[in-house]
Amino acid sequence: MSATLPPADGTRFVAPTQAAARTAALSALRSLYAAWGYERVEVPALERFDDSHPRSAQSFKLVDRDGAVLSLRTDFTPALAQLVRTAYPSVAGGAERALRLSYDGVVWHAIDPELARAREFTQVGIELIGVSNARADAEIIHLARESVRAVGLAPRVEVGNPAFVSALFDAADVPTRSRGVLADAIDRKDVSDVAALVASLGLRGRPAEAIVAVPDLYGDAGVIEAARSLAPSSAAVEAVDRLEGVVAEFEDPSELMLDLAMARRLSYYTGVTFRAYTFDFGQPLLGGGRYDGALLPSAAGFSLGLERLLAAVNGAAAAPVADPLVVSLDDEAGRRLRRAGFRVIRSVNADEAAAEREAREHGAVCLVTLAGPRWLGGAEGGADVPAAVAERLRAAVDGSP
Repeated sequence: MSATLPPADGTRFVAPTQAAARTAALSALRSLYAAWGYERVEVPALERFDDSHPRSAQSFKLVDRDGAVLSLRTDFTPALAQLVRTAYPSVAGGAERALRLSYDGVVWHAIDPELARAREFTQVGIELIGVSNARADAEIIHLARESVRAVGLAPRVEVGNPAFVSALFDAADVPTRSRGVLADAIDRKDVSDVAALVASLGLRGRPAEAIVAVPDLYGDAGVIEAARSLAPSSAAVEAVDRLEGVVAEFEDPSELMLDLAMARRLSYYTGVTFRAYTFDFGQPLLGGGRYDGALLPSAAGFSLGLERLLAAVNGAAAAPVADPLVVSLDDEAGRRLRRAGFRVIRSVNADEAAAEREAREHGAVCLVTLAGPRWLGGAEGGADVPAAVAERLRAAVDGSP
């Protein structure tokens, strides 16, 4: 392979510093989900190509030796649904049993890299399968919020219920062929476009008035009563009640913003949906919701792109969490330091002066020689090493308990 070939469009090399940040973030998310009882699963990266797959148009296709068409994984959720059908057929058949599953791995999208930049990225997410109620919806939203916190960011979660918009469409008899474009205008909060579409379809009465009003139903819990007053049918009231039940599951709903105009993918999402943001970062960090009946009888979840999450972390200038790096000439002390949780490089130089130059090149704060630690930041402990960390390092080098 030519050394001059760059990586394929939409892919990237990941250097050690960035790789360490990815590992730390992924570890924090895995620990979070495990603490809430979610079990990690894995699904194949190579799939049989399926025209009915939600992202079939974005698939990288491959031809197998027997002529069968395969594709690289574009999304975890359909594969996870297949895992449930295989491993938990009763739940896939409608039995009420809560399955809590988490996943992470690379997905590939065959899209224009000039427009989307990344065609290979890491998707992380969870699914709560087999139950459908307000508590289950709230649990997913709780974890969405905590996922943002797990990497050191402050969360803001926007929550809606596309079932409300669907109920308005039903009450107004919006033609099936027109629902997609009208839902898109609502989701964009384009009030003038919504009003024009409602007029062009000849919609009248209370349902039509509610559709035009939906883009303005955004804010705190007071939005719920405003939506209920506009509801033209029992189905619309039920959608508002479900959203109210979800909000009631939060002791402090101040980080939630309600948005009844969430109307994306009405044919897929059947209930509460949400997007999580952080301050001073314009793009959503994750998104998901309830999709009962789309792939499984009862299911809700969310996914995030690890690269976007880390871009938000870098923008917030989050402090590194790893212990300072140490270079060691003393193998026994090095083993003790690693057991104590330190990152320790075994010097490739036997000469102390050369080892110190090596340590400084690596950005280490300390060189451990047979005579003990030699701090490289000036004062003992180094300029940037907290006193407690320095004390723990000295204790490990000395073999103290």
